[in-house]
Amino acid sequence: MAERLAFRYGVSRLKARVAGMLHDIARLWKADALFAYATSHGLPVSESACKAPVLMHAPVGAEVARSEFGIEDRDVLGAIVHHTVAVPGMSDLEKIVYVADSIEPGRTFPQRAELEAAAFRSLDEGLLACVRASMDHLAARRIAVAQETMDLYDEMMRRHGGAS
Repeated sequence: MAERLAFRYGVSRLKARVAGMLHDIARLWKADALFAYATSHGLPVSESACKAPVLMHAPVGAEVARSEFGIEDRDVLGAIVHHTVAVPGMSDLEKIVYVADSIEPGRTFPQRAELEAAAFRSLDEGLLACVRASMDHLAARRIAVAQETMDLYDEMMRRHGGAS
């Protein structure tokens, strides 16, 4: 999905493919292993990650991609880091990997096709729709949304007038 979106938006398909393949490399690690790796490699741990340790798999995954697979490309590493928590100022590649992670074909939820259609109409429309869906999903489970994601959502709502 990341490669398809990259093609649609004129972003490097190779970078999207690499980030798409490696983004969840640490996804199945247990919380203690994520925090231990982060600490031993000097990775910052956000307040959001303290509350939801699974979020640490993104920065840890980027460091594993760098140290174990020799990925030095900042765009690819940034896309891996930001695939779980959307933040203001994301590059197109970061947006693509975030959106692709939300709408990958293996995911089955009622809004998936609608989100995919939005993503192929406009990258920002797709990002906003995926962020909104994520926020709704978290709210239904009474899980706090990361402040960075709230900041991005507010920024996009101001810029795009709430279109999704």
